[in-house]
Amino acid sequence: MRLLITGAAGFLGRNALLAIPKSWQVVALYRPGNSNFLAFLEAHQLNHVQPVACDLTDEHQVKQAVGQIGKSFDNCLALASNTSIPNSIEQPVQDLTTNVIGLLHVLQCCSFDHLVYLSSGAVYDGLTGLVGPSSSVSPKLPYAISKLAAEQYIRAFAYHYQTPRHATIIRFFGAYGPYEPPRKLYTKLVRRFAFERNPHFTVIGDGENYIDAMYIDDAIRALLAVLTLPPVKEVRCIDLGVGSHETVNQVVTRAAHAFGLEPQISHEGPTAEYIRFVIDPEPFRSIYQFIPMISLEEGLRRLSDHLEQER
Repeated sequence: MRLLITGAAGFLGRNALLAIPKSWQVVALYRPGNSNFLAFLEAHQLNHVQPVACDLTDEHQVKQAVGQIGKSFDNCLALASNTSIPNSIEQPVQDLTTNVIGLLHVLQCCSFDHLVYLSSGAVYDGLTGLVGPSSSVSPKLPYAISKLAAEQYIRAFAYHYQTPRHATIIRFFGAYGPYEPPRKLYTKLVRRFAFERNPHFTVIGDGENYIDAMYIDDAIRALLAVLTLPPVKEVRCIDLGVGSHETVNQVVTRAAHAFGLEPQISHEGPTAEYIRFVIDPEPFRSIYQFIPMISLEEGLRRLSDHLEQER
C-alpha cells in the first residue's frame, strides 16, 4: 500500500507511524520546523517512512512536495489540523487556513483511491443527547465550523472530480497517550497525581461536561481498520469514540484513584467547549469489528510510563 499521511509529526501522526505495517510505502508530510521529527523516525527505525517537510497552507510548497513524491496514492490519512479550540476562537482565520485551505491544497494536487479524514465530534457543538452523522448541525465554535467545512469540501471533490474515489470522514471524539501536547488534560492529570503526588486539581468550567476517553493505541487500531477495509461507499461519515457519558469531574476522580489519591477538585472560569452530547459507538464497531480494549486506568499508567521515560 502506498499511503500519504498529513500531520505526521503530531500526536496522532507519530502514533500511527509506530503502528503502520513496515511493508507499506509511507510518505509523511510534516510542518517545517518540527526539529525532532526526523530524530523520532530514526530512533524507532521507521525506515519505510519518507518524511517530507511541507507547509500545507502554502500552495507552492505543496506542489513542490508532490513533484518530489508523486501525486498518486492508494490511501491518504489526513491528520493535519489545528487541534486547539481556544486558539480557533482567538485566531479564526488561522484555524480556517490550517483546517480547510491546507486540505484543499492536498486535494487539488494529489489523487487517492481512499481518503480517511479525521474530522471532529465538535461539529455537534450546541446539540444535546444522542447525536450522529444524520443529526442536523450548526456549530458556533470556529474549530467546529472549519472541520465541517472540510467535510463538505471532501464531498464536493468526490462528486465533481472523483478524487478521492472514496472517502471516510471520521468524526473523532479524541484520544490521549504518548506524544500528546502537554496542555492536554490527561498529561496534566498524570503529572499532578502520579509525579507530584498532589491531590489538588483545577478543572476549567464546572466539570459536568462529557469527555470521551479513548487511549491512543485503541484509536490507531481503529484508524488502521478503516485504512485496510476496502471502502464500499463514495463518501462515508461515521463517529469514532467510546460513547461515554462520563463527565470531566468523574474522569479526574478516576485518574486520582488510579494513582492512589483522593482528589480535591476546584473549578474556575468557563470552558470553550461544553459537551452534553454522546454518540452511539455501535455503527463503527459493527462495520470495522472494533472495540476499545484499554481502560482509563491502564491508559493513564501507560502514559505515566512514557512521561517518566521522557523526564
